[in-house]
Amino acid sequence: MYNRKNLFLLLCLWGISVSASWAQRYQYTVDLTQLQDDKFKVSLLAPKVTERNVIFALPKIIPGTYAISDYGAFTSNLVATDRKGRRLPVKQLNTNQWEIGKAKKLYKISYEVEDIFDTGKEHNIYPMAATNIEDKNIVVHTPGIFGYVEGQNKLPIELTFEKPTGFYGSSAKLPVESTATRDVFHMESLDDLYDTPIMYGVPDTTTVQVGNCEVLVSVYSPNKLIQSREIANWLTDLLQGAKKYLGGKLPADRYAFLYYFKDMGIKQSFPLGLAGALEHTTSSFYYIPEMPSDVLKNMIVDVSSHEFFHIITPLTIASREVKEFNYDTAVLSKHLWLYEGTTEYTAHHVQVQNGINTPEQFLDKLAEKIADSRENYNDTLAFTQLSKYAASTYADEYGNVYQKGALIGACLDMYLLHLSDGGYGLRNLTHDLGIRYGKDRFFEDDELFDEIAKLSFPEAKEFLVTYTQGNRPIPYEYYFSLVGVRYQPDGEKKLVMDESASDQAKKLRSIWLTGTTPCE
Repeated sequence: MYNRKNLFLLLCLWGISVSASWAQRYQYTVDLTQLQDDKFKVSLLAPKVTERNVIFALPKIIPGTYAISDYGAFTSNLVATDRKGRRLPVKQLNTNQWEIGKAKKLYKISYEVEDIFDTGKEHNIYPMAATNIEDKNIVVHTPGIFGYVEGQNKLPIELTFEKPTGFYGSSAKLPVESTATRDVFHMESLDDLYDTPIMYGVPDTTTVQVGNCEVLVSVYSPNKLIQSREIANWLTDLLQGAKKYLGGKLPADRYAFLYYFKDMGIKQSFPLGLAGALEHTTSSFYYIPEMPSDVLKNMIVDVSSHEFFHIITPLTIASREVKEFNYDTAVLSKHLWLYEGTTEYTAHHVQVQNGINTPEQFLDKLAEKIADSRENYNDTLAFTQLSKYAASTYADEYGNVYQKGALIGACLDMYLLHLSDGGYGLRNLTHDLGIRYGKDRFFEDDELFDEIAKLSFPEAKEFLVTYTQGNRPIPYEYYFSLVGVRYQPDGEKKLVMDESASDQAKKLRSIWLTGTTPCE
């Protein structure tokens, strides 16, 4: 037991430790009131370095996109100076890296960042991972704005935004200081920074409380066709269902849904019709064409459900490649079936189990995925290979992670329920994997299937080795029959409930679709 003197000493030492860590930090300042030609200036008071030369970089690739981004292409006029304002030697090594000489004297780095939404440059960046710099809306996708000194990724980061009066910064993070014209945010590390998008503008926000979690819905709709309160109402049932699905508590105390709706009359730098969303640990960002709300409702709920369930995978359960992410080069994990596939499946499964969608609607979605996967992608490509080389060799196959990847999750769920007589499914497995690894631990890619076998059944490993690591197409007819569902591969290619199935299969079907047995 600590006495008061020891407790006081402990608190003092803790305070000294925290102060020391923040003394060695990145201090960024961005003035959002001074925009020119869709650009703004970024200023960094750099952390102290001991090397003669250092490399300052912006990311080549970021988590969640599985594509080369090359954010450095939108950075220009980079200058490094010492404390007296004298310039230090700077040499650009490639698109994303600058070598700074006489780095022991480094004090400040300044540069300009260009808007990606409206750029004239060719690029491969998805809109949900891009920056927007305009008078009415500023999308701060942090990897596209803030760089890092290589080897200094773990230092804390302070962001100061000078903002126009009336602007609000929507984010999962709350500023540590905020006035009418300034926000200050603290980030624990580079990973934390790149995990935190912020959308600035005149606010259209709604906050709802779902159990332990405060949920922010923030909307930018230039023609006011859709409002945050509408989306918040749509998502409330989904989030209540998610809370129930996850055992009665959401895995975060604050979550932010950030929606950017693109004016259909405005030309931007992305392919026509492109839309999407990007997950973060406690937030998600959406880029969606602006249309009347009744047209968008179902799509918004489905996509928001998918992104929200990323709070489990890969943001809690992930491999070394994800949790020690290499921003300089593409080193990807083999397990997109888990990160994207099971998340896509869970996003639909939670809706049927909570009455948001009917069983028929749920089965129709899965049947569409079977048809799309078989007709538009290589059904004999090993999914682990697709995952490992999704940013290069198999980039054209990436879309299959939302089709066959989701079906891998569905079949594994049904198979686990079959093996356990309805007592253990995919939801239980992801829960146990979450306990096994948690936010701060990772698994090794080549060990995951063994860990799954230990937590569930050896047959689960055999399934994954055969149909995920191997190149055999999944026999969907067999796995759906385990839960009393018949797949009709010809004609309409439908999944239908088979009333001639055994009583055991019907029991498992009830558990699968509703979470309860028929007698409950």
